[in-house]
Amino acid sequence: MHTDLPTLSAPIMILGLLIGFSLCFYGYKAKNVLVPLRSVLSGAFVSLTLALVFLQRDSLITALSSETPFASLASLFTNSEYYQFPLIYLCCFSLGGLVLFYIARKKGSIIQFIVSIFTAVSMALFLFLLILSFFPLSLSLISSLALLVLLLIYCLKSFDTYIAFETSLGGALLVSYLLARFWFLGFPLFLFWAIILSSGGILNQIHSLNKHKNKETKTNA
Repeated sequence: MHTDLPTLSAPIMILGLLIGFSLCFYGYKAKNVLVPLRSVLSGAFVSLTLALVFLQRDSLITALSSETPFASLASLFTNSEYYQFPLIYLCCFSLGGLVLFYIARKKGSIIQFIVSIFTAVSMALFLFLLILSFFPLSLSLISSLALLVLLLIYCLKSFDTYIAFETSLGGALLVSYLLARFWFLGFPLFLFWAIILSSGGILNQIHSLNKHKNKETKTNA
């Protein structure tokens, strides 16, 4: 995990650690804030993907199949020959994020269903790009589709538990990254702390959620 970037300053380190530990162990308590913010990314990511599929499907497949998929994808967004495409992509990205952000602020079973679908799909797309960094397109696509099914089941069955899982993992990665940057730790130690912190955060958040649900059940009984 050695890097040539400058060492983080103490204030940034402390602030980052506070945010990371809060997300890791108490992310579920900020659900009302985190879900709308997370929905901005979900709506923007999914909308941008749909625009790419409908407008430049062949070019998209070619870009993903290339030896440098991320550079090829970037060229689709900055293609000066077809200037209307980058403009459409920017509009879809912005509108998708804003619309889902507005929807996520509402309450209701249908609203939670929509937000859960977008959350699962956006995470599957992110994992697809991550897997694509190591494996061919066909294998990456099959793997991400299988993960999408699991994510959809998980999100639709217990969205609160999924948010706890995601915030724990995100917070653990942030803390581990900051520690690795600050003390120039190697990748094994970064991975070790990420696993330990995320496991502890998930267990703590799920325990707190179950305790809260049991308390609500007793109150309503």
